Amino acid sequence: MVSTDVQLAFAPDATYRQLVAQNRPIRWWRALARPALALALIAVVVPMMVTHEITAGLVLTSAAAWGFVVAIQLAIAAIFVAPAPASGVTFCRAMDLWFAGHVPYSLWILLLPFLTSTAVPPHDMIGVSILAPLVWTSVITGAFFRTVLGMDASTARRRALFHLMIVVIIISALGLWAAGGIPATLGYVMRRWNALWS
Repeated sequence: MVSTDVQLAFAPDATYRQLVAQNRPIRWWRALARPALALALIAVVVPMMVTHEITAGLVLTSAAAWGFVVAIQLAIAAIFVAPAPASGVTFCRAMDLWFAGHVPYSLWILLLPFLTSTAVPPHDMIGVSILAPLVWTSVITGAFFRTVLGMDASTARRRALFHLMIVVIIISALGLWAAGGIPATLGYVMRRWNALWS
């Protein structure tokens, strides 16, 4: 599974074609394996960033607290996959193939403890570094729409852009909420701006 996902990250069109050609039936619980892997990754990395240690209790607490992120990803995937035209790929298989494109975000999450330990303020580093997985995942998502769901190139581009917009809106809303709202965020930005130019 992992080697296929890495291969997909670097050659999405060819790898998706190969995976679709296998036409492997998949049960619903098997389609949850990759989302579960994403949640496990988050549950391990977040305590490492915050407390610099990992315990079973911290991992379970982190999984419970951050499970909504994976739930949102599942909902977004279902919105895009369910109404898709018949392409010979079942809903569960399409969901599994959608989550096979997790490598950009997984790599970013794995690198976060290192990225946030630099001299650059952690919030700034997170805000800038998330651009890489956003763009990289959009390329993979476009390939998914073309190859797995059988959309033409123009429709696939529009869907990938729409998906990117949804993700950016959700990330921005969560970031604003975590920062204490718009006034707190604006205050932080103004302080950083003033520090930069003083």
